[in-house]
Amino acid sequence: MNERDGYSMNIANAVCDFLNEDDWHFSFDENRGIFKFGLGLKGKLKKINYIVDIKNDEYLVYAICPLGADEDDSKMMANMAEFICRANYGLKMGNFELDFDDGEVRFKVHVLCKGITPTAEMIKRSVYCPATMFDYYGSGIVDIIFTETSGKSAVEKCEKHSENEIRSILAELLSDDEAVSSDEGDMDAMIARLATRFGITDTDEAEQSSEGEDCVEIHTDLFNKKGGTGT
Repeated sequence: MNERDGYSMNIANAVCDFLNEDDWHFSFDENRGIFKFGLGLKGKLKKINYIVDIKNDEYLVYAICPLGADEDDSKMMANMAEFICRANYGLKMGNFELDFDDGEVRFKVHVLCKGITPTAEMIKRSVYCPATMFDYYGSGIVDIIFTETSGKSAVEKCEKHSENEIRSILAELLSDDEAVSSDEGDMDAMIARLATRFGITDTDEAEQSSEGEDCVEIHTDLFNKKGGTGT
């Protein structure tokens, strides 16, 4: 690999090509090998800020939350720390991080590229994953900051909301007669099949989506938590 000031030009060029082709608006610091850009969200957070830090044989994607916990509020910091621990439980790709010095919340994805140049699909997953995670858990972060919600309650609310979204999608797909005739067991079975399709099932070998949503696999069981949100 060609290197410039401590980072790989091959990796930087691959990331640059993907961002251009995927229509991202970004800046690039050639001296440090750092990409910067933002992404608007539909949820309570509205926006996250990205940093892609290129190294010699790896790169890191950081998505930084525009809101942070108050580092001087010990209860809020404790709630946020618990929230992040519970949200991180079972993650396969990336993790949330909390800076105890200033309350910053971010999501990090590390991609090792030793001996290879990352493909567009690898880069897509690493960039889309943090956005998906903030979309999934962003409301919980906001609730902790503004409503003094506990870490456990915030995670449970986020994950329950996702279950309800899937149920709503199924209800729209079914005809009225099918919806009436489907009992709770049938609905749960369909939810399980839909969850499998989007890579959020209880098996490590589940088929993962190719549309950037495979990173939504949060826990070993989406609707019956036995780890992160358990008592």
